[in-house]
Amino acid sequence: DPQQVEQTTIEDVRIAISDWQFNWGPENTWEKQFNDRLRAQQECNSTFRSVDMFFGICNDHLQSGREILGDLRKITASYCRNARVMKDKFLQIYDMLTIILSEVKFFEVKLDEYAPSIPTLRFSSVCYYERA
Repeated sequence: DPQQVEQTTIEDVRIAISDWQFNWGPENTWEKQFNDRLRAQQECNSTFRSVDMFFGICNDHLQSGREILGDLRKITASYCRNARVMKDKFLQIYDMLTIILSEVKFFEVKLDEYAPSIPTLRFSSVCYYERA
């Protein structure tokens, strides 16, 4: 039936999160990891191409994280009669939400800091809005 949409499961989202994470270690080390990777790209050559590629990867990662958040939202719409199963589902979603939001927010802040859509000073044009 074409009207039927494939339902996303908690297991699907958990695997998607595992595949999506950058695995840069504890959250308090992400700033250093980010700066080290940015510095390495800046030292690659004198053009901004490698830096733009780095910020493009960060932006793609951010967008993928937002898609996973959307998948989590879809899971919350499903109905369950068993209170114990519902509680377990809620706790799993909460844990996954915490993981995703931390990383998504980190990259939102970094992209806004280094590649803002309306910049006063910009290191990259990845998120720059230009009129056609």
